[in-house]
Amino acid sequence: MLKLSKKAEYAILAMQFLAENPGNKLNAKEIASSLGLSFEFLSKTMQSLMKSGLVDSVQGVKGGYSITKSSGDISLMEIINATDEKIGIVDCMNNNDEECSRYQHCSIKNPMSKIQKLIDDVFINTSIADLVHDIRISKHTNGFSKNLIEIKKIV
Repeated sequence: MLKLSKKAEYAILAMQFLAENPGNKLNAKEIASSLGLSFEFLSKTMQSLMKSGLVDSVQGVKGGYSITKSSGDISLMEIINATDEKIGIVDCMNNNDEECSRYQHCSIKNPMSKIQKLIDDVFINTSIADLVHDIRISKHTNGFSKNLIEIKKIV
C-alpha cells in the first residue's frame, strides 16, 4: 500500500498551514502546536523545506516561516521531493532496479509503471491551494458541495 513517510506528511501539513495563514510568519512551535505534531521532527522537516526554497525563515521575536510563492504554484510533488522521500509503489519505481532480482524478467513492471505515473500525476497536479480550498469547503459545508462538484465532473 502506498503510504507517505512521516516527513513528507509533516511537510505537506506545515505547508498547508502556512498557506492558510498568508502574510503571517509562524515559527515551528506554533505550527507543531496547532497541528498536534512533534516539534523536534517538524523543525527538521522545515529545514528541508527551507533548503529547497519552498519556505523562508526569519529569525527573532517576530520571526518564523512563510511560503516563498503562491500556494497555487506549489505542488505536493515539490514538497515530497524537498523531503527526499520516495513515493514508489514498488522498489523499482524508486529507481532501485538493482534491488530487484526479477527486474529483467518482471511481468508486472509495465503495469506498475502505468499506475505509478497516475499516482505521480495526482501529486504533480495537486497544489497546496487545492488542499486549502478543500478544507474551506469541508468546514463550511461538511464536504457536501465538494461531493456535488466531483459528481458533476464524473457526469
